[in-house]
Amino acid sequence: MTDGDAGRALRDLATTLRVPQEELADLAGYDAAELTRLDELVRGAMEAEDQAFAGALEQSLGFLPRLARGAARRVLFPGGARG
Repeated sequence: MTDGDAGRALRDLATTLRVPQEELADLAGYDAAELTRLDELVRGAMEAEDQAFAGALEQSLGFLPRLARGAARRVLFPGGARG
């Protein structure tokens, strides 16, 4: 892989982390394959966290009286989106 590939992989990682690419300057010495793998791992961790959070929200509905669950579900999952 070329330096251009490494730059692209670093940009992708910065996008995933939602930070300016300059904040990842210390990672510039890694090659594209390593940066791509790190990006994949970070994405996987973020997705797992999102799923766990959505699951916890869904579970928390069990603590509410049944009559309040529909309203709470609409607030917690706008547009019908669920974990």
